[in-house]
Amino acid sequence: MKIRWLFILAFMSLYGCAINSVPVTVPVTVVGVSELKKKQQQSGGLNVAIRVFDAGDMPESSIYVAASQVREVERRYLPYLLKQTLDRSGYWGAVRVLPRSDPSAEINVSARILESNGRSLGLQVIATSATGEVWLDKTYLDENGAADYETDPNYVEDAFQDMYSRIANDMAFKLENQDSNERQLILDTALMRYGELLSPTVFSRYVQVTATGYSINGLPARDDPMLSNLLRLREAEYLFADSVDAQYEELYRTVGPTYAWWRYYSFELLVGNERLAKIDATRGATKGSWYAMERVYKTFKEAKMNQDALRELSESFGRETSATRAEISGRVFELSGSLDQQYVAWRRILRSMYEEAISLEQQIMENPFIEILDSGH
Repeated sequence: MKIRWLFILAFMSLYGCAINSVPVTVPVTVVGVSELKKKQQQSGGLNVAIRVFDAGDMPESSIYVAASQVREVERRYLPYLLKQTLDRSGYWGAVRVLPRSDPSAEINVSARILESNGRSLGLQVIATSATGEVWLDKTYLDENGAADYETDPNYVEDAFQDMYSRIANDMAFKLENQDSNERQLILDTALMRYGELLSPTVFSRYVQVTATGYSINGLPARDDPMLSNLLRLREAEYLFADSVDAQYEELYRTVGPTYAWWRYYSFELLVGNERLAKIDATRGATKGSWYAMERVYKTFKEAKMNQDALRELSESFGRETSATRAEISGRVFELSGSLDQQYVAWRRILRSMYEEAISLEQQIMENPFIEILDSGH
């Protein structure tokens, strides 16, 4: 019996190391209690694209396989928590979670998960504007105690909401320090960079790469067909991005309850491991310590069950990602595959359609006998 418990103790110690992942060793901003700053009068602002998080480094060992599977869920789940926080702040336009950076967005946010185990969450967050200016480059660390879980037993609010509020506040502070001219420059640069992505031959003349990022050399005339075509395709881009974002929302709602319980049991397991570390098992143990080991083992089994459920949900999300339908100028496209694959395919379609539109405009200019009739007449 004693040998059995010693084996369990050794295994749980290894498992505890696995969920502890890679400790944060870089300079960090330690997050305390943070209240979300909200804009009094909400109005349309700069659009924000949050790229699916980088899962970070996980040691290559079978012991860490289970933790890596949970990390795959987190990298798609945590961005949506940040999106919700930015939405509530009222400082931004459309905020979307996407599989890749969005060239049409005025602000792009990326993050790398450095640590996540239920007790600590470490994120390295970078936010850049369309001009290439780095708005935010910080590593945040938030730590929870038993009280953080006990005060919200149903996990209505995320246990690390203070971190997301702090990130949102830091981004809002940077935004408030931008005057109207600087904001307009970001809007114009985002549009021209998006145009350059779709048609480099047409828009590269307007975009210049500098030592600090990007600058623009003027803008097309307002009545230029190139600009009207670009704006039309960008609206289609927005609609497609909304559809992709909605699928990440579905993942968030599906895995949320299971993930919350897994994180709580992970927290309990870490605390239990620390208690057991104080027990000199090789010299015998008291009745109380055996009880502690049995309790930790029960916590381990519950965490493992929730972990398995998370893995199954994540795999299901990958298999059952909905096909996305998009319409441009009366043409309907249906894209299937993973969200990342759909996003790449959609970008190819937009680029092809823009080149078609430009080619047609060129033919009209060169041939006075061609006339386009309004389809509504």
